[in-house]
Amino acid sequence: MTPAPVRVPRLWELPLAGLLLAGLIAGLHGPTLNDGLFMDDYAHFRQLREAGWSLAELSAACRLELVGGIAEVWWLPETTLRFFRPVSFGLLKLTYELSNWNPVAAHAMSLVWHWAVVMLLLALLRGVLGRLWLAWAVAAIFAVHPGHVATVQWIACQTELMVTFFALGATLCFARFRGWPGFAQPADAGRVRQVLWLGAALLLFALALGCRENAIMLPVVLAAVEPALRFRRKIAALTAYGLLGAVALGYLGLRTVILGGVELPPPPYVTPPTDPGFLRFIADKLLYYLLGEFFVAPIIPIGGLPYLQERPLLFYSAAAAALLFVGVTAWRYRTRIELLGPVWLVAFFLPLLPVFAAPHHLYLPGVGWALIAAVVFRRIGGFNLRGGAPPTWRRRAVLWFCLAGTGGGFGTWTYYSSLVLDTGAEVEDCVISEILRAPRPLQNGDTLYIGNLPLLAHYVKLGIEERTGLRDLRVIPLTWSPRLLGLVGTFTQTELKLHDAHTLEIHVSDDRYFADVLGRLVRTSTGPLPDMVDRTADLGFRVEVLERDALGIRGLRFHFDRPLNAPDIHVFWGSRTVWALQLDLSAVTP
Repeated sequence: MTPAPVRVPRLWELPLAGLLLAGLIAGLHGPTLNDGLFMDDYAHFRQLREAGWSLAELSAACRLELVGGIAEVWWLPETTLRFFRPVSFGLLKLTYELSNWNPVAAHAMSLVWHWAVVMLLLALLRGVLGRLWLAWAVAAIFAVHPGHVATVQWIACQTELMVTFFALGATLCFARFRGWPGFAQPADAGRVRQVLWLGAALLLFALALGCRENAIMLPVVLAAVEPALRFRRKIAALTAYGLLGAVALGYLGLRTVILGGVELPPPPYVTPPTDPGFLRFIADKLLYYLLGEFFVAPIIPIGGLPYLQERPLLFYSAAAAALLFVGVTAWRYRTRIELLGPVWLVAFFLPLLPVFAAPHHLYLPGVGWALIAAVVFRRIGGFNLRGGAPPTWRRRAVLWFCLAGTGGGFGTWTYYSSLVLDTGAEVEDCVISEILRAPRPLQNGDTLYIGNLPLLAHYVKLGIEERTGLRDLRVIPLTWSPRLLGLVGTFTQTELKLHDAHTLEIHVSDDRYFADVLGRLVRTSTGPLPDMVDRTADLGFRVEVLERDALGIRGLRFHFDRPLNAPDIHVFWGSRTVWALQLDLSAVTP
């Protein structure tokens, strides 16, 4: 089937398309400029500021000390996640350096990266569709997809924006090299130009690998278009794929040397292939991500997938519809360039499936979703790839109505999703602010015991140290809050009983500790909590479970080696009215 000819846009059309996309992104995501640092951002900010510019130093900065370095949690094992992302972390460090370490600049660069990705997507869609403004509309819908809110508005996800930019750039260069339908070079293009396009594709692929690990799937994605080319220029193709494979192998070798091996993080961060439920987990995870792409289902770490698995009729029926849609598209266009969409979508999901769910995982595969959506909208509009009569005005009206409705719905959903992200950041800020307003100020090296700490304030140590300049604080949660966002404004009743300077109890009457999502995280990591946990050797206390039921734990007793009214110890308590109240224990008897 002959592809639609790509109309050369007028001189003013491409700049106008870019300006309109920039305005759309700025209007919807622009308020994020004032969001500051949030959770992982604090760790990246400090580690990049302390790191040098060498490959080894940038690679060492690519880590998250989730348990132990950030907060010392008695119910979870010490865990550090290590990555090999020197390109993306180097670019983020450069942004911070040039802005005198101002988070506003990092947020601004996230908007710039997102705009750059959407512009490259526009170029890819224009080649596939042959129509600039239809491609623009689909790229605009991608720009406001609700599944991309965290990716665009959270600095820690900037690596996802970068890898998508470089992967798209590599794809466009490779399309020129291979002469994909809609991307063919002029007939008089010489061999030197071919080599330059291939060299650019290889360089951009290497940069993508240095941003995030899932870029490793790009050669597989590019090979999906070969049936559309009827495997012509086979020697050139084999040479190109051989070079892409060499780049990938070089990356894997360098990554192994720098990280000192390929050890996988423990559950629940990664589900190992040896797990009895591994195959079902990755299958359900793929379906879950397809729901996120096609039905904008919220992707919630740890708890989202189990919630749907407990509702199998809803989950599997909706997921089957999405999977059927992808499968039919792949089959119908199995020998055409449009096959790129389904392959891109699924291939870039594959490396992420053993990892715990995260919303930013939708971004790079979302390019495949956009390609599939573009094909669907083209058919709605009645555009004939064989040429012939143009679509009627009624078909065009239906097309633009569908585009406007999808874009408007996505934009509205994105706006409210942004408010949810802002709420999480505000919870963290409130906890930090209340601790800093405590009557007894903190000093370097102090220990903070915090009861009912909201999970979203897990990075409170780094937030406090960043605002005050203090160092070597020890933050030890006695419990996470039974509610994800904390207890302020809820009806949850909790109680703290202080027996003496070495013993305290905590109780909850309505909710349970370590229940629902938080309980699942703990059980996946360590199994059920035992009745006695002794952390005297490293944390200086042991814990007794006083009361539990099928839902979770209702009461805990803590026995401390050192008195809680020691000058370097602070005890904070979260309740329905305060995020972190500092307890005055000066009069407590030993």
